[in-house]
Amino acid sequence: MAMQPVKKKKCLSSLPQEIIELILVRLPVSDLLGCRVVCKQWGGIIRDPQFTMAHLRRARPRPLLFFQRGRASRKSCPSEAVLLDEAWSPSTRDVPVIEPDDFLCASCNGLVCLYSDKSTIKIANLATGESMHLAKPVECSTDDHPSFYSFGFSPVTNEYKIVHFLPGEERHHVGGSFSVIQVYTLGDEKWRVVRTEQALSLLYLKQSGVVNADGAIYWLTKDQESSWGRAVVSFDLTDERQKLIRLPQVDFADPAFGNPLCRITEIDSEVSVAAVQTRRDSGLAGRLHVWTLDNKEQSWTQKYGIELSALAIPGPHFIYGDKIVMHNGNGGIYCHELTSQRFTIDVTTLVKLLDSSPRWSGNMQSYMYVKSLVRLDAYKKAGIVRTRKRKEGWKLKKWEAWEHVHSEIQELWRSSHRMQQRMHDSPRRRRLNWVEQWRVMEMLESHWDSLDAPSKVRCGGLL
Repeated sequence: MAMQPVKKKKCLSSLPQEIIELILVRLPVSDLLGCRVVCKQWGGIIRDPQFTMAHLRRARPRPLLFFQRGRASRKSCPSEAVLLDEAWSPSTRDVPVIEPDDFLCASCNGLVCLYSDKSTIKIANLATGESMHLAKPVECSTDDHPSFYSFGFSPVTNEYKIVHFLPGEERHHVGGSFSVIQVYTLGDEKWRVVRTEQALSLLYLKQSGVVNADGAIYWLTKDQESSWGRAVVSFDLTDERQKLIRLPQVDFADPAFGNPLCRITEIDSEVSVAAVQTRRDSGLAGRLHVWTLDNKEQSWTQKYGIELSALAIPGPHFIYGDKIVMHNGNGGIYCHELTSQRFTIDVTTLVKLLDSSPRWSGNMQSYMYVKSLVRLDAYKKAGIVRTRKRKEGWKLKKWEAWEHVHSEIQELWRSSHRMQQRMHDSPRRRRLNWVEQWRVMEMLESHWDSLDAPSKVRCGGLL
């Protein structure tokens, strides 16, 4: 039989760029960072600002738990962040851009604003490791505090802005007041001043925090006419104008519960207020009311009424999708499904997320965070940017390893001291013990040389 000619199969030399974009936009940030170097075409797609925003719109916010520095069980604990993944498991990776002395002020589009006692404010992308330091406002109070800073994004102008509430010298409110808001737009050369219509309370701002949503930032201020004792202030990041928003009239009178403790939060990109009432007999958290603002109608709707069963909620965010995050004050951090608009927390169905002990979980902050590709290099030419060494992205946690080395150094120091004491008590053993002491000192020097400069400073302060 005559052989039939083999037909050549047609193969695509490359996929259309639209198809490549549809595939890439579904990948996580960690994979996209590696895909940038596959070829020039892929690198150009992934670095395109429009692709970055398209990828950001698909991202689902995750809880970012932040533990600020402090002392617990006679130990110095550094600032640390823990990201809960899609399975609600704690991350096993740390972020070097968050330093031991940093305080987290805000999170927006994968960027975080970090405050420290230094002369700079830091903006960082935790997923890529990119960060930049910005000079704080020249006019800055000696009573400056991390809660006086916030950070947000205007979708109208595509601008990121840092906001600083400048404490005033006058005392219009208990705990201080402010009538000046300092604003910095990423990429600009200097901070600008925006004055408020009246002096606003700093105490309520520190207590309830600040959230950003839909191109504005929101916080609570005093309002004696409201049953909450509070009102919401909005600051539009586009036109930089403030607006007072009254809270709904709610009857909190109940002989079994005390006055409500109010805080501002965000649920499903909507500004919300939460009121927690503690039980008079035990002082423990008991009842949670959550109301959500419809910005278009400027009306409030009660979203949840929850009996907390003596658990407490973190701030500023505590509701993520269909789950609520809580803590018991002893280090235990839990989540529970939002089964309905009104229900009682069943402690038998709580899911434990992690144990923060020896840290006090009451100092924990919870923020909505998305891993994103938002880049900072376009803003780094501004005059107020301060150059710092670039650090890599997510790495395995180093603090446990540092603690291990630190404990070994402490034990070696104690061993050396004991040998010196024995030598002093027994002169006959001096020559033999000098050999052992020399070995211990060599081990000490080896461990000491393996530490970086900041770790040596912390070691020296703790030994």
